[in-house]
Amino acid sequence: MLFQMKGDSRAVCRNRTLSGTALSPGLADGRAFVFRDIYVDDVPRRSIESHQVETEHARVERAIAEVIADLRLSIMRMEAALDSVSTGIFDAHELLLRDQALVDEIRQELEGQLVNAECAVQRVLARMERKLRSAEDEIFQERASDIQDIARRLLRVLAGIQMHSLERMPEGSVLVARTLLPSDTVFFPRRHVAAVLVEFGGPGSHCALLTRQIGIPGVCQIPGLMDTIEMGDDVIVDGFQGTAVVAPDESARQCFRAQLGQYRASMVAAIERCRDPAITLDRVAIPVMANIGGLSDAERAVDNGADGVGLYRSEWIFLPRKTLPTEEELIVQLSRTLAPLRGRSIAVRLLDIGGDKNLPYLRLPAEENPSLGQRGVRLLLRFPELLRLQLRALLRLSREHDIVIIVPMVTFPEEMIHIREVLQSTASELGIQRLPQLGAMIETPAAALNVAALSDVADVLSVGTNDLTQYTMAAGRENPFVSNYFKHDHDVMFRLLRIVCADAGDKIVSVCGELAGQPDAVPRLVAAGVRMLSVAPPLIPSVKEAVRRCAAKAS
Repeated sequence: MLFQMKGDSRAVCRNRTLSGTALSPGLADGRAFVFRDIYVDDVPRRSIESHQVETEHARVERAIAEVIADLRLSIMRMEAALDSVSTGIFDAHELLLRDQALVDEIRQELEGQLVNAECAVQRVLARMERKLRSAEDEIFQERASDIQDIARRLLRVLAGIQMHSLERMPEGSVLVARTLLPSDTVFFPRRHVAAVLVEFGGPGSHCALLTRQIGIPGVCQIPGLMDTIEMGDDVIVDGFQGTAVVAPDESARQCFRAQLGQYRASMVAAIERCRDPAITLDRVAIPVMANIGGLSDAERAVDNGADGVGLYRSEWIFLPRKTLPTEEELIVQLSRTLAPLRGRSIAVRLLDIGGDKNLPYLRLPAEENPSLGQRGVRLLLRFPELLRLQLRALLRLSREHDIVIIVPMVTFPEEMIHIREVLQSTASELGIQRLPQLGAMIETPAAALNVAALSDVADVLSVGTNDLTQYTMAAGRENPFVSNYFKHDHDVMFRLLRIVCADAGDKIVSVCGELAGQPDAVPRLVAAGVRMLSVAPPLIPSVKEAVRRCAAKAS
């Protein structure tokens, strides 16, 4: 634990150490900006008369219309600020708001309970949230956060709040929140945030992805956080250990400054060498690639010395749209993103939808358990034109770029054989003779244990440890109720990785999940046989340094 303080009772009181789970590495200090949740804390409640029901219902309908319009703006803001964070969640929110059943239930609450619009909205959506959180199906539990997000938006509009409170955050703030939802991160003033502390959420959550992607320290799962920190408190955050110190005294500050100086010196050295190859102590080169989702990510990848791209998430092109992009539109978007990366290997994952990500224009049927249903390659094989659209665009781009095509959620060799046949026939149509490499994503225990067969039909193997952990541990990465089970650095996960690497033969095994971005995990990954790592751009320099300090072979 960081900062074991001694002294009188006042010193102990001043140095309150909070322990949680590390979200994102780094050290930072600042003043607490406590984000209070209007959904929980600030809903005005008052009784109304029967003749006022129509007035309150009209307020609800206007609020819904305004929120729908704002969702469109949110998509544009998020795309501009951080391409790689999926904006498809906002399309799902719009569909929920347009559901007449929701409007009818709010009206029934107004008529039956004779309460104001704010109270009716809060009660109805809180009931929906509780029902989803109590469901056995993990997907329904995850949708509870969407309901909470929609409620927040509606209540802010009904309250006449024109500015999200996060927009008022001063520079150098440590953001303190019960949880952070997608609608909050749209207003996240990234330059003003020194660190993030959240009471709920886990290492695989949306908040975790955001903090790692922009390179700020974060800690989650801090019990009683919102009752512990007040607005303006001085806070020191250790994103390595998953701790925070509230109201540190001078001794604690001196300790922090010493650690911060060492950390900054190590980061300066790492950044100075970030463009050099990462070679282990026993002279094994380990390329360190970038996970990207758009142009800003690509530019950050180049600045941080990425050896290439190990995972290009293409979903951001498809999810915000109301219709499928044309081949030319897809090429324009991809070309724009890939321009800074010319000359480097770029692994583009085919559209990975299903489960928690959906395209409204595909009209997919509801599934009882989407995470175990038509995800990734399973859905691509069902929509051959969607598959061919992407393959045509990537084949055309392969004339100018070193493209590797990654197939998501592979289970059986037959899936890869079918994709390769479609790739070959599509290349023939375009007159392209040299095919890009074709890789398989290893994301389930079945795929991990089937690598010996998959390596015969795949050129490369890419392990997505986020989903592999989720399926191995039976714990949703966004589900706070089972976050203690989502352990991607558990011995079980490394045992699976050793099996994958041993069964892969001479095929390169890459890891592109969040585990690859943890410097402490790098020696175990390399020792297991992993020979390529792909991480968020800000993590590349420190991961390269971790490679240089370890050996590829056990002594």
